[in-house]
Order: sequence, then structure tokens, then C-alpha cells
Amino acid sequence: MNPKNKKKSESGLNWQKLKPKSSRRPSTLPAFKKRVGMIGRGGVFFSIIALLGACLWWGEKVLHQNTGPLDITGPGASIKSIEFSSDGVLSQKWFMNWFGPLRDRSLMDLDIEKIRMDLEKESQVVEARIRRRFPSTLEIILKEQSPIMVLRLKVNSGGYNDWLVSRDGSLYLGEGYTPARLSLLPSLSVPSSALKRSKNGRGFEPLEEVTQVAPLLELARREYPSFYRDWKIISYDLSNEFDPVAHILIRSGKVKRIRFSPKRFATQMERLHYLFLEPDFRKSRVIESIDLSHDRSVFAKI
Repeated sequence: MNPKNKKKSESGLNWQKLKPKSSRRPSTLPAFKKRVGMIGRGGVFFSIIALLGACLWWGEKVLHQNTGPLDITGPGASIKSIEFSSDGVLSQKWFMNWFGPLRDRSLMDLDIEKIRMDLEKESQVVEARIRRRFPSTLEIILKEQSPIMVLRLKVNSGGYNDWLVSRDGSLYLGEGYTPARLSLLPSLSVPSSALKRSKNGRGFEPLEEVTQVAPLLELARREYPSFYRDWKIISYDLSNEFDPVAHILIRSGKVKRIRFSPKRFATQMERLHYLFLEPDFRKSRVIESIDLSHDRSVFAKI
């Protein structure tokens, strides 16, 4: 080979080595990000197309089914059972009489909020909770008033009505209480002027002073049950609890009149307990009066 041609050949081979090789891989970070972005946009586009296709297919399938109108109101089965509970004396039978027959009623037809409000308008009901339990059960939970006294009032037609008195002073004609249970409650005696008719004319406004009497009755029932069982009639003058004249008066079988101050009931009950440990008081069948309303002094008449 001619040395001159050989030199040219070698020179051409060297230039071919310097020629850049083509590659699809991006050589810089911005280029790489750009390519990733293009791929992502493409993936989102194809996903949207696929989703629209699936929706059109489902819609066409639903429209061509001969299954009648689409029901979006939920289960409409008739009520088959009532689950009732209360912390008082009201029973499921009482609720069924109040609620009426279940025939042709479904859970979705009921106005739960209205039922709750109507129940709480009942004077014996403090709080009501109503809940649907699908497919066909209605649950009712009641919290009732708890009576601490009985107020007996005459009626124009003759006879009398026993109004129950709760610890907050509410008066109501109770339902579901047995005569035996009511006989355990002391009677409340108040002047007729203290009773004010409620706005609806069917009852009476609460007696606010009862909230001052309730702690004494609850203390006696809890810690001195023998005394409490003997208490028959409760009356009071509590126009001003800080007035020396203010008092709670109890008539019982053993003691005809027991006078309490409207405060520090625990101390007064302790004095009454110690007084009954004295031989003279234990021997007496009937005691005329005991006055515990004068601080540490006790006045008693046998």
C-alpha cells in the first residue's frame, strides 16, 4: 500500500472515532425532568380515557336493565320490633300505647327528631334517644323523672289526684308507679297560692323551693333509712334561706314536728341521731317536737 494512502486511511479512521454516538438517554437533569413530565401527562390522559369508557359502559348497562325505577331512599321495610329501655318505671307497653300501631310504618318513614321532641314533652320524661337499627328495629332509650314526694290535690269532680314531685320541683301525674311504691314517699304540703298553672293549662309550674328540700330527703333516705321511712308530711317556708324564720318542717310518726334549717343538713341529722340514743327519747312512744334549726342548740319537747 502507498504510504500516502495509508496515512489518509488512518486519518479517516481517527475522525470516525471522534464522531459522537447517538443515545436516547437524556444527558442533563432538566432534559430528564422534561421527559418524565411528558410520560406522566400521557399516563394521566390515557387513565381519563379509560375511566370515561368504563363509566359509559356501566351507564349503558344500567339503562338497558329492566329492573324498574332506581330506589335511592334506602331500606323501606316495615318495623318489625321495638327495643325499649328506661331508667324509670315506664314500660314498652306504655310506649306502644303512646306510639300507636306499627302497621305500614317503616324506619325511613319515621321523623326521628319529632318523635324525640314529642316524648320529651311528656312530663315524666327528661330525655329521649331514638335510633334506627336497620333493617327493621326501632330503639328507644328514656331517662325519667325520679319522684321524692307526692302532692295530693282535690279535683272538682270529686276525689283527688296524686302529683309526683321530682328533685327539681317539677310536678307530674306519674304513670307506671305502683301504690306500694308511692306509699313510701312522704307527702308535700304547700299552700294553694304556691301552685301556678303552666302555660298549657294541663299542669303546674315547678316549685323552685323543692330544690332546697331535696338534699335533706336524699340524705335521710341514703344514710338514715329508719328516720326517712317514718317521715309522713313535708312543708317549708323558704322565701329567704338566710332568714332565721326559714325552715323545713317534717311530721313523722315518732316525732310530731321536726324543724330543720335549710342548710348544713348532715350536721342536723347527726344531732337527731345522737338525740334518739338518749334513754328518755328511746323510751318515749311519741315526741312532741324537735327543733334543729338553731345552730348547735337543740330544742326538744317530750
